[in-house]
Amino acid sequence: MKKVVEVWSEFSLDLSLEASFTLPLFYKMEDEYMKIYGKSRGVKIRQERNLLKYEGGDELEVLMLSGSWFNPHIEIRKTNKTARNILERLIEIFPGLGISIDPWDKIAVLYTIFLSRNTDYHNNTVKWMKKILGKALDEEAIKSVQLSDIGRSYQLEQLTEVRAKIASLFSLEEFRKEMYSLEEFLDLRKKILSVKYCGPKVVHGWGLFSLGLTYLSQVDRHLLSIGKILNVINPDDKNPVKILCITSRCFINKDCKIVDKCITYKLYSIFGHMAGWFQTATYLYGAKYLSRGRDPYKLLKR
Repeated sequence: MKKVVEVWSEFSLDLSLEASFTLPLFYKMEDEYMKIYGKSRGVKIRQERNLLKYEGGDELEVLMLSGSWFNPHIEIRKTNKTARNILERLIEIFPGLGISIDPWDKIAVLYTIFLSRNTDYHNNTVKWMKKILGKALDEEAIKSVQLSDIGRSYQLEQLTEVRAKIASLFSLEEFRKEMYSLEEFLDLRKKILSVKYCGPKVVHGWGLFSLGLTYLSQVDRHLLSIGKILNVINPDDKNPVKILCITSRCFINKDCKIVDKCITYKLYSIFGHMAGWFQTATYLYGAKYLSRGRDPYKLLKR
C-alpha cells in the first residue's frame, strides 16, 4: 500500500535527484524512482503534484532521499539581507530544488563523488556507479566489487588503489552515526583527507550529500564563474587546500591561514546553512545551460 507525504508546491523530485550524488542509487521507471542499493533498497518514490507517494521505507527516509526535507523557500528566511538578495535569483530559476541526501550509505556516496572528479557526471560517473551498485547491493559488498570490470578510467584505477583505506575508515565507530554536527564533521574530514586522491572537493561534497551538512560547498567551475558574476567570489579568493583542511578546524575556530580567502569558508560565512544549496544551484545552472552556451535567465548579465 502506498504512503503519502506532502511537499512544497514547486518541489521537483527529478531536479533534486539530478543535482545530487545520490542519483546513481536510484533506477527510474517512467515517473517512479526505485532505490537499488543499501538502506531501504527497493523503496519506490513517485511525485504527483505536491505529494510524494512511496512504497517501502518511512517518511523520514523519503524526505531525505528525495531532497524535500530542505525547502529553500523556508530556509532563505533564516539568512541575512545580503544572502537573500543573491539566493532569490537562483530560487526564481530552481524553485523546486531540494537537497537529496543519503546518510545511511556513506561509502557509496563517497565512491560516487570520488569518481566524479574531472569527468562528465551523468554520462560517466552515474554509469560506473550503477554497474558497481548492481554488483554490490549494500555497504559491505561494495568493498569487494571488482572495479576493473567496471571500466578503465583513471578514476576507477585510483579508487581501486585507495578502497582498502576507505573501507578501514568506514569501519570506525565514528563513521556509523546517521547525523553529525559541523564540529563532528571536522574529525571525519581529517580522516578522509588522509586518503590519497581525496581532496576538499570530495570530502565537502560527501559532507553535504551524505551527512546533510548544508553549510558545506564544493568548489567547481560553475560555482567559480557564476560566483564571480554575482560578486560572491573575488579574483584573489582561493580553493580550499588539502594540507590546510587536514590541520585546521576552520568552521569552528577560523584557524586556517587562508580562511578569509577560502571560497568554501566564504560561502559558509555569507550563506550559512544555505551555502550547499547555493553551490548546488550554480552547478545545475552551469551544467544545464552555461556549458551549452546558453544563459536563458540572463544570470550572467544581472
